[in-house]
Amino acid sequence: MPIERATLVEAISASGGAVQPDDQVDGLLAKLRALEATGRYASLLKGISSANDKSNFLSLLLEATFAYQFESRGLSLDYEVKQGASEGSSIDFGLKLGDAGAAYFELRLLQQDQATATKIAQQLTDAGLYAVIKDGVDEQREILKLQSIVLSKVEDKHGKPTKFLKVDPGAFNVVAVCVSDLLLGMADLHDCILATYGDPEVPEECRRGIFGLFQDLKPVYPAEIQVAAKRFAHLKATIHAVLFLFKPNGSGILDYSLQQLLVWNRALTTEADAGALNDALCAAIAPFK
Repeated sequence: MPIERATLVEAISASGGAVQPDDQVDGLLAKLRALEATGRYASLLKGISSANDKSNFLSLLLEATFAYQFESRGLSLDYEVKQGASEGSSIDFGLKLGDAGAAYFELRLLQQDQATATKIAQQLTDAGLYAVIKDGVDEQREILKLQSIVLSKVEDKHGKPTKFLKVDPGAFNVVAVCVSDLLLGMADLHDCILATYGDPEVPEECRRGIFGLFQDLKPVYPAEIQVAAKRFAHLKATIHAVLFLFKPNGSGILDYSLQQLLVWNRALTTEADAGALNDALCAAIAPFK
């Protein structure tokens, strides 16, 4: 039975959402029905229909949008997959790449911290504009938060691996993070490179004392950097790329499209080696501009 419009509206309301324009609701509904027609997204659609928490609803909405952009271009995804019969917890999406192997995507929506969101709302109410300016310390904090989120999709807080337990030829492990709320919606290419490759690969004015997730360690680096490198070692040996997702400026809350920036882990692969995956990604999700 197709998902009903009334069910979707009720889920939006139960999750704390305001009444949305008809075109936003109908646009999302069309996407969900397209996913439903594939017969592969029952648990995702059930989660959206029964959602009663804003954060969870928005995260599921991101998954649905991501899936739709592939499916609408004839690229079939598998939902909630495992790399082995009994290995680790499930990964959000699998994409078969024919003779080139397969890709595995674990998604995460990075949402604005509540303190900043409250400050923005209050200033907009009082003055009609948002005046808080992020400084270097705030930017560093948000990049470190982004790194921690990527790391949390691979291992638990004790460093025990939880997903992506295989690194096989032709299998590409990708953590995808929607960063539209990062740095007050002003995240750019340099922020993505800073998170993955650290200070050495961004212009001097963009450096924030960051050691990147995929950055190579040098013996001359200080002790705190040695600790960071050790913390990232498993991820660097396991994850082939981080896929940064963006909502274009002016996007709707419910019915939106995604743009992407893929940063490869040079220790595991190159863009040339992963041509089939890169082609599929660019076909489904427009490159970030």
